[in-house]
Amino acid sequence: MKVLLTTLNAKYIHKNLALRWIFQARPNDCHVQLHEYTLKDDENRIVLELVEGDYDLICFSVYIWNIDPILSIVAKCRSCGLTCKILAGGPEVSYESSDLLERGFDALSLGEGEESVWEYAHMLIKKQSYEISGVMTKEHPNQTLRKTSLAFLETLDDPYFMDMDKEDMGQRYLYLETSRGCPYGCEYCLSSTDRSLRMFSLPYVLILLEKLSKSEVKQVKLLDRTFNADPNRALQIARFMNEHCKKQIFQFEVVAETLSEELLVFFETEADPKRFRFEIGVQSFHEPTLKAVGRIQNNARLQEVITRLSNANVVLHVDLIAGLPYEDKRTFQHSFDTLFALGASELQLGILKVLKGTALKKKQEDFGFVYDEHAPYAIRKTNWLDTLELSSIEQCATAVEKYWNKDACRFTIQTMLAKGWCDSAFVLFERLGEAYAKLPRPYAPQHFYQAFVTVFKELDAHHLISCLNMDYYRNKKQRPPHFHEDKCTKKERTKIKELAKAFGIASFDLDHYADMVYGYDSHQYGFLLIIYPHHEQIGKRWFVNESITEIKEWKE
Repeated sequence: MKVLLTTLNAKYIHKNLALRWIFQARPNDCHVQLHEYTLKDDENRIVLELVEGDYDLICFSVYIWNIDPILSIVAKCRSCGLTCKILAGGPEVSYESSDLLERGFDALSLGEGEESVWEYAHMLIKKQSYEISGVMTKEHPNQTLRKTSLAFLETLDDPYFMDMDKEDMGQRYLYLETSRGCPYGCEYCLSSTDRSLRMFSLPYVLILLEKLSKSEVKQVKLLDRTFNADPNRALQIARFMNEHCKKQIFQFEVVAETLSEELLVFFETEADPKRFRFEIGVQSFHEPTLKAVGRIQNNARLQEVITRLSNANVVLHVDLIAGLPYEDKRTFQHSFDTLFALGASELQLGILKVLKGTALKKKQEDFGFVYDEHAPYAIRKTNWLDTLELSSIEQCATAVEKYWNKDACRFTIQTMLAKGWCDSAFVLFERLGEAYAKLPRPYAPQHFYQAFVTVFKELDAHHLISCLNMDYYRNKKQRPPHFHEDKCTKKERTKIKELAKAFGIASFDLDHYADMVYGYDSHQYGFLLIIYPHHEQIGKRWFVNESITEIKEWKE
């Protein structure tokens, strides 16, 4: 039997671990190929390759972000006369998906497919029809979610260092799992449907990490739903990573308030902060909301841990979810402002997705949920947030991503909040989001910064622009166009040049490669002097005080 394992990844740098596990579990009597596409690949080309591949079975790995294009591809394949069996597996088809059997699919793999997929393939080889645990067909519509023994998986060749991946190991993420399942019951999350936490043996994990340490992999993302579920085990793994995997950066999810003191101190004092990145799902600080979704959260301890990790320069990615029960705009703003003040590196503001199979979906009528019928099932209205309020929060989320997470205007935003120009981070981003939505498409970089000046008209424009210049002129290799009309006078430029020459900056550079704009630093306004080298390097910056009597190299 000729079998294809395939999917559409979000980007080329991503790899599908589920397909690799299934590939490693393949039986000897099946000729198996594994080929990944991306969402940017041409659908017609994919269809042509699938039709011409002469496969007996095609297996798709399906997620919330690729279900629609995969459905389109399958429909086109069938219209082109493809008659082979097509199976779909993955989180997006494991629940409430029997309708897919009317849309071109012959079977659905429910849960983990390392064994059930090949049991289905053998059934096809035998040309028989019988029930298989974890596989749904029209003839056998069972809904059992299959689980694979991790002890069995440890007997297979590992899926992390396959020959097909060796050539570009350094250019793609490596997804690693040391456990499956989640001990928590957050009702909005699909992981809550599998409360049985199962862990790969520690010796097995350490052997993998030893191999990883000798590889060219740079970015490792652990798929464990809660890395610190077993604190002692987590500490052993983290310490091994820190001591042996010197070339890799690790990213994993933790439940911050349950982080043991020993593990927390390790990341504060022993671990290299540049090599660890935490994902912390906060979701809300509103107690009635947390209770309604079955989330047990010690807010005081959570805030302490985030603050301590931030102070230790650990990269933190923290999440909030808008649209949860009992969370109106006022309480959501409080959650946002509370979390933002803790100083995490990145903040993601997500809109609730009413996922198939979750406990929250079963209560949708109680909470007045109105949401998109198609993936990703984003919420559009609740009993506590109307459509306009959710739309405003979505714009706020975009502004957070563009202006804060991408490090475009952090200096300005931090200064505005510190000086009391805006007393709520949520309101600041909400207003920025509204202005960003009105920018022309495509927009030039200067338009991106002009949005600040446009939306905060009540502020002193000179002061605001002085701060924005500190962000705008960062990391530039050549002089960008000015984004405003507040420019230094000829007299000010002449005095700055004289001071800079006395400081030792070459006259030639000042005459040919210099830019001078208003700036702000250390609670004082003044000027920013930038020298753009003539060999495509990032410009060097100096700050000059307002009276043009002092100059210093400016470093954030």
